[in-house]
Amino acid sequence: MSTHLAMPHPVYGHPPTYSGLGQTSVSTFDHQNDIRNISRTPSPTLEEYNALHGIKKEKTITQKIIYYSIIALIITIAVLISVYSTKIVNALQPETSWMRDHPAGPLIPIAILIVLSFPPLFGQEIVGMLVGVTWDLWPAFAIVSLGTLLGETANFLTFKYACTARSKKIEEKNLDYGLMVHIVRSGGLLMLVVIRYSAVPSHYATAVFSSVGIPFFVFLLSAFLSLPNQFVPVYTGYALKPSESNDKTSKVVQDVVLVAGIVITTGAYIWVKRQLKTALPEYIYQRRKARQAKLELGGGPGPQAQHISLPNV
Repeated sequence: MSTHLAMPHPVYGHPPTYSGLGQTSVSTFDHQNDIRNISRTPSPTLEEYNALHGIKKEKTITQKIIYYSIIALIITIAVLISVYSTKIVNALQPETSWMRDHPAGPLIPIAILIVLSFPPLFGQEIVGMLVGVTWDLWPAFAIVSLGTLLGETANFLTFKYACTARSKKIEEKNLDYGLMVHIVRSGGLLMLVVIRYSAVPSHYATAVFSSVGIPFFVFLLSAFLSLPNQFVPVYTGYALKPSESNDKTSKVVQDVVLVAGIVITTGAYIWVKRQLKTALPEYIYQRRKARQAKLELGGGPGPQAQHISLPNV
C-alpha cells in the first residue's frame, strides 16, 4: 500500500465569455457631455416676467400722441359723416350715378378694395358705404364681398411668399406678436374667424395668417365666413340714399345693424383677449425651453442633440 496520497487537482472556474462586447469593461459613455447638456430652464426675461404679472410698460410721449391722434381721427371722420351725410351723398351723386349706369362701374370699387387690402392702408368701410349709396342693398353687398375676397387673397399670397422669413424674426423678438401667432396656430379655423370679427383690422390679420403657415383654403374659408362684417358699412351707406333716408323702418334696421356690429366686434375682441391671457404662461414656457435647447446646442451637443426640433418662438 502506497504511503503517498493523490491530491486532486482543483478545477479553476472561468467566467463565461459573451460575444458582441468590447475588449474592456470600462464604460465609454462621455459623462462630461452628459453633465454639460443637463441645464436648468432659463428664467423668464424681464419682458416675459412683466407679461406674466400684468406689468405694462408705460407708453412714451410719442406713442401716446400717435394713439390719441388715431382715435381723434376716427371720431372726427365718424362725426363728419354723420353730420354731413346728406351733403356728401348729394355731392357724389353724379359719380355714383355714372358707376351705377356704366357696365364696368362695379370694377372701380372692387379695384379700390383690392388696393386697400394691403396694410397700412385703410378706408374699406368708407368704400363700402359709397357702394351702398350707389347700388341696391344686395348687389352692393355682393360687390363689396367680391372686392374683399380678392383683396384679402392678394394680401395673403403676397405676404406668404414675401414676408414669411421676416415674420419669423419678429416672432422671436416680439412677445406680443409671437403670442398672437401662437394662438392662431393652435386655435384653428374658429380662432381665425373670431379674430376677423374682432376689432383687429382684417388686412393686418391676413398678413399674420399668411406668414405663419396657415393653409390657404383654411384662410379663404375664414374670410368667407367673416363676410357679414361688410354688411354694416354697406347698409349704412344704403340707408343714406335719398329714397331710404326718410324711411323709419330703414332707420330702425340701420340702428339694429350698427348695434349688432358693435356688440359682435366687442365680444370677439374680448374673447380673443381671454385666449391670449390663457395661452400666455404656456407660450412663455415654450420660449424658455427653446432658449434652453439653443444654449445646449451652442455649448457642445451630444450625438443626439443635432436632431432636436426647436419650436418657433
